[in-house]
Amino acid sequence: MKTVGWMIGLAALLLTAWVGAGPYLAVADIRQGIENKDSERLAERVDFPTLRQNLKDQIKVRIVKSAAEELDENPFGALAAGLASTLVDGLVDSFITPAGLASLMEGERPSIGSPPRAKSRPQPEQEPQRDLFQDARYRYDSLSRFSVWVPGDDGQETRFVLQRDGLSWKLVNVILPLDETKPAAP
Repeated sequence: MKTVGWMIGLAALLLTAWVGAGPYLAVADIRQGIENKDSERLAERVDFPTLRQNLKDQIKVRIVKSAAEELDENPFGALAAGLASTLVDGLVDSFITPAGLASLMEGERPSIGSPPRAKSRPQPEQEPQRDLFQDARYRYDSLSRFSVWVPGDDGQETRFVLQRDGLSWKLVNVILPLDETKPAAP
């Protein structure tokens, strides 16, 4: 009877450890998927439809704020904001791909004028590709949300939000440091 109790306790401890390590394992899978350009691995760990929608909403809010400031000075500000909002949909749909996600995680900012560039594997004479999560900070936001802050070359941090999907974890949001005046806060 004592042995059964120990086995159940050990199984519960192992399950708890596995669930607790889940987001770290998901981040490691995402890292491997990006480094190896493995779209199947990324598809398992990234909820692309939710991620795209979250980014569209985030960018559209920024456009509306900017347009509100311009509306007083320019009567065509509302029209431009509407067109820009439509443009965001296409841009995000084309940017949130495995190659685009790799660019974001390397600290690059999306630019309206250019799609994400595919990273080529480093050649022997080139400098090696930097570790995407070398200086990243990790934190549980709740039992079902986990955040990873990745610093960019400009000192601002991009926040990657993972959410529990059953017993696994998926990337569902990327909070970009779109505000030029202040760095992102944790």
